[in-house]
Amino acid sequence: MSKQRLVLETSEERKAALAARLDLQGESFAEWIDDQIEDAIEPTYADLADGMQTPSSMSKLLETDALSVLEGVDWSFTSADTRYLTHDLHPYPAKFPPQIPAHLIAALSMPGDTVFDPFGGSGTTAVEAVRLKRSAVSLDANPLSALVGRAKVACLNEASERELESLGVAVQSYVSEAKGKTERWSQELMIRHANQVPEIPNFEKWFCNSAASELALLRHLILSFTSGVAEDVAHVAFARIVTRVSNQDSETRYVAKPKDLPAGFTLRAFQESLRTVVKKLQVARSTMRGASANFLEADTRLSIPELLPPSSVDLIVTSPPYPNATDYHLYHRFRLFWLGFDPRKFGAVEIGSHLKHQRKGTDFSEYVEEMEKVLSGCFEVLQPGRFAVFVVGDAVFKGTQFSTSGALAEIAKRCGYQVIGTISRPIHNTKRSFAQPARRARSEQLLVLRRPNSPIQVTITGPAYKMWGYERTLRASELDGLGLDPIVEADAVETVNLEVQQPQLWNLRRTAFSTFVTPENSSTGQPVWQKVLENGDADRATRKDPKYATHGLHAYKGKFYPQLAKSLLNSSGIDVGSTVLDPYCGSGTVPLECLLNGYRAVGFDMNPLAAKIARAKSGILLIDPELVELAAQSLVLAIPEKTPKLEMTQFPDAAHAELERWFSTPVLAKINFLLGRIRLLGNATLVDFFEVLVSSIVREVSQQEPSDLRIRRRKAPIVDAPVFELFLRKLEEQMMRLQKYWSIAARQLGERLAPSIFEADSRLPLSFSNAGVAGASVDCVVTSPPYATALPYIDTDRLSILALMGISSSERSRVEEHLTGSREIKTKDRLAFESEIISGTVDLPEPVLETLNFIREGNESSNVGFRRKNMPALLLRYFRDIGDTLKQVKLAMKPGALAYYVVGDSRTKVGDDWFAIPTCLHVAQIAENLGLEVLPHIQIDVTTERMLHMKNAITENDILIFRKS
Repeated sequence: MSKQRLVLETSEERKAALAARLDLQGESFAEWIDDQIEDAIEPTYADLADGMQTPSSMSKLLETDALSVLEGVDWSFTSADTRYLTHDLHPYPAKFPPQIPAHLIAALSMPGDTVFDPFGGSGTTAVEAVRLKRSAVSLDANPLSALVGRAKVACLNEASERELESLGVAVQSYVSEAKGKTERWSQELMIRHANQVPEIPNFEKWFCNSAASELALLRHLILSFTSGVAEDVAHVAFARIVTRVSNQDSETRYVAKPKDLPAGFTLRAFQESLRTVVKKLQVARSTMRGASANFLEADTRLSIPELLPPSSVDLIVTSPPYPNATDYHLYHRFRLFWLGFDPRKFGAVEIGSHLKHQRKGTDFSEYVEEMEKVLSGCFEVLQPGRFAVFVVGDAVFKGTQFSTSGALAEIAKRCGYQVIGTISRPIHNTKRSFAQPARRARSEQLLVLRRPNSPIQVTITGPAYKMWGYERTLRASELDGLGLDPIVEADAVETVNLEVQQPQLWNLRRTAFSTFVTPENSSTGQPVWQKVLENGDADRATRKDPKYATHGLHAYKGKFYPQLAKSLLNSSGIDVGSTVLDPYCGSGTVPLECLLNGYRAVGFDMNPLAAKIARAKSGILLIDPELVELAAQSLVLAIPEKTPKLEMTQFPDAAHAELERWFSTPVLAKINFLLGRIRLLGNATLVDFFEVLVSSIVREVSQQEPSDLRIRRRKAPIVDAPVFELFLRKLEEQMMRLQKYWSIAARQLGERLAPSIFEADSRLPLSFSNAGVAGASVDCVVTSPPYATALPYIDTDRLSILALMGISSSERSRVEEHLTGSREIKTKDRLAFESEIISGTVDLPEPVLETLNFIREGNESSNVGFRRKNMPALLLRYFRDIGDTLKQVKLAMKPGALAYYVVGDSRTKVGDDWFAIPTCLHVAQIAENLGLEVLPHIQIDVTTERMLHMKNAITENDILIFRKS
């Protein structure tokens, strides 16, 4: 990125005023201009991704030739912007450009991985890990490191911002008081807050009275007004000004130079510092939301295995101190004192300290001994098969230069690493350290290491809740699909010890029905993603949650629960990034699971409401959370206290009469108002999301009997209903679900790939070509077709379709009639289908024809109603529709791809007896007739809850499995 010259014209007076303010902030004109530009334009970070993309799967990562990939990068980053986001929140010596960890994290890890920096410093690696949707663990012996790191990834909420505003008001009150005050005012201030003054050797040498008294006051105010995140932010703003208001000559020169600061200067400097810090955090808020980052303070030489479980991190990226170069404890000496720490304790354990080496008379060998302890600890916590990159510079002791990378490479071999190689990185002369020994360095080395991919032992267990028999079968199936040997049968024990390596070790975190721990019986530090999705970091729940993320956005009859969909995706053996098709996607369970688990999904459904729900469920998770919250808040604030005047502006004229039959006037007025406010939003996904929430309460506020799927009115019509209250309750519930998801989204495994949802007919080749999945492009199919004549999908939600989409009764009937599994059929079509059955010209397997004839003949002599009379024709159409879709699905599947069809047998009356329609068997026969290989099916336990509202209840559920040869 080339730098461009910018010329600004202003008056001398305004320039002087700006210079005075920048002096308070400790900023140069160039830095201030950069800040204004950053505030004015949307950051793109384009220079961070050029030529460096995240691996598409763990298998691909293991095959990566890391050295050749990394050698293709220009590591100098001479003109790159290093101040974006929160990277310049606080001064810190010898920082490496954020582009270095950015490229390493993108190339050598997967989204959802844990990145560890054992020399966390100012948190550069951690910030980049968070930005790239990884978890971060940052360790440093410097206590300031943890404070700055926590602040850099902080996401200020309303409560924190209020605390900081209150702090700012209090400081301003003292600033106004300080105007024109003499030395005596500072002395009185010092007496009142003497308990906040640290014991600093030669205190008077380093701080004038006004600075010391105001720093003490600020400490008191920070502790009085803030807590948690707000306290961290305030302390960082405080630490930023300590050196500047001290008598230290500059950040990089530890020499006393007396300063006579006027009363109030330090307070005003803090005000400017706090404004700057808060502003940077607000700009970065959307990026840092849900950050998964842990900042630890400890002696890096000794504490790594004590603080982190074995094999718990996926990548190590760090820049250790140059040997005999920098004294971090001296650079931050006064900050540490004023924050309540003792820099001398930090100095005693600081690796590479120039002063420590001078004082002890030690040489390069001591640095090597200390780094061996670090490398050994890192090896223990790094997962097998994963990388560690150390960015190091050569050492100079008594005029002799030592190769740090060469020494660390030898240490690494002794610790058990594979040494992949070394890459040299040129250092521009303006980017070198202020410390004289380090300034001699003209290059750094990226030492690339890897822990061998040797097996480690893990204990794999089932979930805390009781599983159904078929779930135990699925558990064994998904572990097999994820590359582990089948470890459990349906009736076997649920705890097994195995030796696993990559990619199986990474794949274990993708399971739906398993958890795993290390032999030491401690968490690996990488909990199974499904557990995090359902329960966050809480203790293991005893019940599974089928409504996590947005799965509970809208009720939808006949959908299968998300854990089942996920386990089938795992069972298929496909990698993250693969394409998954659901030709009957309904309310979007499979597409949403694909989004949550790193797959690319394509879904079809002819029901316009189903497609809308599916789009809303997935799409809302890809919108900026702050925008979603602001939009929700705007709706809440817009809702009136009284029922608005009836208007029908949000409904087409043709729908008015039907709406008035099924909704009372006050209810229609409220629904019209809600839809009007929602449709003022310019984002289609937001509109879908909020409209779906309205849809979720429509049945409850209508004249339709809520407990009945069919068209039946309430016995007692309602005059009014709490539309706004119900909507607000639903909105609050879903916002809580969203916030829970946002808080853990950074731990998701694999990329978040937006599903493609089409309101389309999966029987038609055009639907597949329009969706871009024609011709052997699909890796896996997971679907649950409508059960034969079991559910009236359009009728069930007809009032939502009417109110939200204005689709009239006649239009709905046409859609209903064409749906697979529809109960509706015209007489002429029924007669034509019956003729085919009687003549035996049906283009379906013979057993299907036998079933159709059995039902037809059994009811022919009986005095049956139209539903039973229609049944043979309806079933012929149903099985033919299933076959037509299967033809297109087969064409779309790649050779070897699997298709999972969750199908149920329904029942009908034949004569005087109930007859179970063998839907599962016939669908399998149709698939086999089309040339698909039919694999052994998995029978699903049928429970009474699946029979609600069904007189023709499900008698058997199967997971049919087909493979394309």
